[in-house]
Amino acid sequence: MTPLAVAKNLPRRALLSATQLAWARSAVATERSFTCNASARALSIRSSSVPAIRSKQQVRLMSSTTTSDGQDVPNVWEAVRVMNANDVSTEERIAAIAVVKIDALEKLEKEQQAFEIIESNAVVALLEFLKDADSTEASHLLIPAFLSLIRLSVEPLIAQELVRLEAPALMAHFLTALEPRLQAAASLTLGNIALDPTSEQAVSTPTVIENVLHVLTSPHEAIQRAAATCLANIAAHRLVQERLCETTEAITTLSELLTAEHSDALRSSAAFALGNILSGRDISAQDTLRENGGLAELVMLLSPAFSEEVSSSAAWAIHHAVHLNHQSQSLIGEAGGLNLLVQQLSAATVQLQTNALLALESAVEAHVQNQAWCRTNNVVELLQQVEQDDGDDMDDNAKRALTAILHQLE
Repeated sequence: MTPLAVAKNLPRRALLSATQLAWARSAVATERSFTCNASARALSIRSSSVPAIRSKQQVRLMSSTTTSDGQDVPNVWEAVRVMNANDVSTEERIAAIAVVKIDALEKLEKEQQAFEIIESNAVVALLEFLKDADSTEASHLLIPAFLSLIRLSVEPLIAQELVRLEAPALMAHFLTALEPRLQAAASLTLGNIALDPTSEQAVSTPTVIENVLHVLTSPHEAIQRAAATCLANIAAHRLVQERLCETTEAITTLSELLTAEHSDALRSSAAFALGNILSGRDISAQDTLRENGGLAELVMLLSPAFSEEVSSSAAWAIHHAVHLNHQSQSLIGEAGGLNLLVQQLSAATVQLQTNALLALESAVEAHVQNQAWCRTNNVVELLQQVEQDDGDDMDDNAKRALTAILHQLE
């Protein structure tokens, strides 16, 4: 099962949730403190506040179109004209950027808004602000433009347009910026683009991959989380998986982020990224994770002491990290991982239960000792009870894994 397939069946962490999008906004808001793990100091980062609408140009932006229910809405075409005009102020451009948004609730209406944004060349205008970053005025427009792109890029039509306009290469450039806010914004935008299947070639270039790995080493944990989420999304593509597994850098760096010195949120992001990378089932990458201690750290994260989100990410990684790898399967058994996975089978969330079943399936497949442990500890009876209690609510992946485990334990 590939990560892209899982996107429809499992609630993937790498998708920007409302909470993550709120964090994305706050990462570039008026004031943000990023924790520096290396020095245990906080770095306060400020950005210019967005001015209130004052000019006639700004007022015209707000009442140019009327919806079917009679409500006035901003006109994206007029906004693009203002964004591209030579005789407008920076404040007017910022107000115009704010007009370019998708706020419909229904899928069809969202697609219509996205299509209008593409047809009006609003995406082109936003990218031009980023390309012109060295100019004095454009430097004040970077954060508003990035915020708009982060919000827009979650829509498939916009993501595809960004791929066509070679935005991933531009995002890769900003990943090396000295300004942490720009690194975070580029990571989030690139991660959103990567969720679209058409982006595989664009996000799998050596430059993109190298720069994402570079951001993972940031001293600011918030930036590392953004980079790990981005890496998880680009690693949903087979070509990226193959290139990441050509060296040990990605596995080693992410393994280091699993350790107790980091926050649970970062450890969860790193675990999920590892799961996507290892979904290519590269044996040498699996061995690297086991040998550098990363697999043992993942087993620890299965403990009920951690949040269900953290344990779910760890189970997802273990599912791919031990598949048909006898030594890695043995480590799961020896480290108490089987017992921890069994404890999570009655999890409150569908995601954790599904990932625990997938991980348990990988741990017992063709592994005599792990199968014997399951039989001795009444896992068959427990699985049958889970099937009886939760069978109707399970998704197809969970049902398949449960059936496969029972077959292995016959």
